[in-house]
Amino acid sequence: MKFIQNEKGVTLIEVLISIVLLSIIFLSVMSFFPQMGLMNNQNQDKAKAINIAKEVLVNWQESSDVKWFLVKTDQVTGFTPTEPKVAYSRFSYDVNYYYFETTKDKYNVHIRIKKFPEISSRLSSINSIVIQLLDKNNRHVVSETFGYVKR
Repeated sequence: MKFIQNEKGVTLIEVLISIVLLSIIFLSVMSFFPQMGLMNNQNQDKAKAINIAKEVLVNWQESSDVKWFLVKTDQVTGFTPTEPKVAYSRFSYDVNYYYFETTKDKYNVHIRIKKFPEISSRLSSINSIVIQLLDKNNRHVVSETFGYVKR
């Protein structure tokens, strides 16, 4: 019987070093998953805010009360313009705009409608409208959209 004289194998130190290296690589890759989950949640919140801002814009564009308010420039019940305080609103105050504030879901909604039409003709006039969604603390704008209200 012939014995194998040259038996090469893996030592215990080599096994431990490979386990340590694989653990470091594994832990660095695993740190990406919570970050991806956080980014995913932020993107979902942003998409929801964009949809809410568009919904508010469409509701204000189609509202007969808003159109009546713009035509008559009288105070209509439910549509009372406010003068935003600099610390409270992200809009810089301008006398050429009507300002409105409301809430929708978990957002504070700031609405600005231009008092004077952008385009005027015998048939209709359009006023620009800006919708901003702010977080509950009014610290930053989550979403903003623009459009026009046709009288």
